[in-house]
Amino acid sequence: MQLTDRERGFTLPELLITIVIIGVLAAIAIPLYLSQESKAKDAAAESDAVNLGIMVRSAWTDGDGVTAVTQVDGEYLINGETAMGASPGVELVNFVPGDIETWCVHLKHSGGDAAADPGVRFDAENGYVERAAC
Repeated sequence: MQLTDRERGFTLPELLITIVIIGVLAAIAIPLYLSQESKAKDAAAESDAVNLGIMVRSAWTDGDGVTAVTQVDGEYLINGETAMGASPGVELVNFVPGDIETWCVHLKHSGGDAAADPGVRFDAENGYVERAAC
């Protein structure tokens, strides 16, 4: 029984060319994906810094004063009361208390580029500041 060209399948050069093309596409796509992943982690830390900063500012404006900001079991607490949930991987580094015009909250995400070291902060005087510690 004689096989026709249609029944023979792919030749070795055709398969090798296909593998090379897939390798080139992967070499381009993987670094781009990793870059986007670290940007997403930076964005999570930045978002938490802004939202938590606004909530601390609101607590001061409401007249409650703020003596402590902590992170417990994936939630941020202001004066011991749950304020909001933390984004995955984002850590509260410290809270520097003061008065309504001088407090600062400092967050980081170990997987981000900008948010890994020194992290991001939100302070009463300057508002949100990227890549800065309190």
